[in-house]
Parts: sequence; C-alpha cells; structure tokens
Amino acid sequence: MAGNDGKGLSLRPFVFFLCMLMFQGACIHAEGGGSLEDRLARDIADFELDDFSHQEAAFILSGVQDADSLGFYLAWYDGVLEGARTVIADYSDRVGSANRVFHYLHARWLKNYRLEATTLLDIVHGKTFNCVSATILYNLLCGDMGWSTEAFETPTHVYTIFNNFTQNIMVENTSPIGFNIIQNLQAYSRMLAQYYPDNQAFRIGLNNLYLHEQSRGRRIDNTELLGLLAYNQAFFARKKGDFERAYEGVLLAQNFNRDSRSNQQFEMNLYRDWSRKLHETGRYSEAFRVLADAAYRYPGELDFTKNLRTSFILAMKAFWDLKDWQGSRDLAYRYLDSDALNPQGDAVLAGLFKEWSAFLKSRGLQLEAGQSEELARDFENPIQ
Repeated sequence: MAGNDGKGLSLRPFVFFLCMLMFQGACIHAEGGGSLEDRLARDIADFELDDFSHQEAAFILSGVQDADSLGFYLAWYDGVLEGARTVIADYSDRVGSANRVFHYLHARWLKNYRLEATTLLDIVHGKTFNCVSATILYNLLCGDMGWSTEAFETPTHVYTIFNNFTQNIMVENTSPIGFNIIQNLQAYSRMLAQYYPDNQAFRIGLNNLYLHEQSRGRRIDNTELLGLLAYNQAFFARKKGDFERAYEGVLLAQNFNRDSRSNQQFEMNLYRDWSRKLHETGRYSEAFRVLADAAYRYPGELDFTKNLRTSFILAMKAFWDLKDWQGSRDLAYRYLDSDALNPQGDAVLAGLFKEWSAFLKSRGLQLEAGQSEELARDFENPIQ
C-alpha cells in the first residue's frame, strides 16, 4: 500500500510544510491599502526595501498580484533553495559550493535562454530565462547560502560578481559554462557578442569586448538588480503600446536603480514617445511632467529642454482658456524648479504672467495678481 511503502509517509511533512507556507503567504502584507505592487512602490520610495524582502519584491515585480500567489511562489523558491543545499559537499569551499549551486540551477531550472524571459515566473513555469531573471535567482540563492553577491550592469548585459571571495569570480548566468567565465575571455567575448546589434561587436573587436563592457558598466547591489526586472517589465509594456504603464514602470524602476546603464537609451526614447503621445491628445500638463523628469535626468539632451518649454506654453494656453489660475501657477513653479529656464530669462513666458496679472486685477484678485507679477519677474530675470 502507498501509505506503508515509506514514500507516501515521507511526502506528508513536505505537503504540510507547503500548505503552511501558502497559509503564511496569504497573510503576507495583509495590512495596508492597494495592490502588492502599490505597496512595494511605497516601500521603495526612499530607495530602500524595509517591508518587503528581496525574494518578495522579485516575485511582485515578476507580476505576482495577490498574497496567495506570492505565498505559492515563495514556497517554490524555498524548494529550489533546499534543492541547492543538497548539492553542497563542503561549505568551507565557497567557490566550489557556489559553482555546484550554479550547475544545479542550470541542470534543473535554467533550461532555455529566451530574450523576453525576464521574470522569475518564466523560470517557474517554463524554465526559460534571460540574464536578468537568471542573475536575480542565482544571487538570491547565494545570499541565502551566506555568500554575499553583487551584480555588474553594462549597457547590454548583467552578471554576478562575488564581493567577499578571495579570488575574482564573475558568473555569466546565461550559459551552463558561465561560472568564473573570466578564466576564458575568448568564450566570454563570443557570448557578449550576441547582445550587440548588427556588427557592433565586430567593430569594437571581440578581443576588446570585455574591456569595453567594463569601462561602461558599474557594480550594483541586489536591490538595484531588481530594478532591471522593473525596467524589463516597462520595456514590454512599451512594446505592447502601453506608454502609460511603461512610464509608471520606469518611475518604479528608478527607485530601485537610479543609474541603470542598460536602460538609458530606453528611458530617453520612452520620454520622447510618451510625451509626443500626450501632446497629440492635448494632455499638455502631463507631457510637461514627463519632459521635466526627462530634462532633470538627462540635462545634456537639449531636445527635452526645448520640448519642455513648448509643453509649458501649450499647457498655459489651456489653463488660460479655462481661466485656471491655480493650475497655471502650480505648473509655473514646477518649471522654475526644473532648472530648464534660460539664464537670460524668457520674455515670452514673462508676458504670459503679465497677462494673468492684468486679468486677475480686473477680477479684484489682488493676492493672485501679486503672485502672477512675481512669476513674471522670475521668468524675465531668473535668479542666478
């Protein structure tokens, strides 16, 4: 009988353990309003995770939307962690143990590389992965093993580095031969070449790819690494034409990773595309806010500053037509805070607020007229 062959009995503690984890998952972060992603966004608003673990954040950023599902996936993660622990023969050999865990992952879960398999859910359900999802899972497991990890982010790629081993270990998580890949730079360069468009890798030179990547990348911690997952989700939202969701995703990603080397071009293109869409639909105030963000992050991109001024003027016209002084005033303060104003002043913008001043005075709104006159002076003669 199954109940007496030993196998049935051995499963019961695991099933009980799994049920307990799922019950605990249903209680995870039960308090507080909003979705799991909303609560995660509030938690990371100060650029640090306080209420959520990295494991929880990774699954939420992968698309998990409710506590029950989160409990299920955390139980899956714990099962992978237990499996990884079984392959370690000697914990005192940290490099050898980390290598064994790496090969365990590739033998059991990281089966097929796919560029768009960016989330942990892709690994759970399809055993597909890309550099972001594989590096996140490996770094999480290593952290739970007691091995401190970071990642190195370049404009095209990300990989694991160990920051407390006695030797320099770099792990290329997209290949089953990627552990300590720096031992074979030729193989690593061939691997990097696939992430470069067209013939760019050959123009740089295969022998120079490693140095090229190192010179343009930076070390990131595991919180910043999670930001790459948020960026990838934003990328796929943009690909589907959902600009608003993509922009919200970028704002969330920036709180995880404030200087993502692999997403700068994507960010700039999204700022341009989304602000253009907002212009086309007459949402000038929203376009202004997007461009103000863009001008702040990329002050060297002069088209952002130029388009910011255009959005501001169009928004001012819309506010004038509605005779919405408060909207005009509040957006003007944001413009002045953006540091986009020409140091020599802007007579056109000053003139807008002189018109407001005359209108407000005609309505007997002396306080508001005074505010408008002050703004006119600020636009005409900016404080240096």
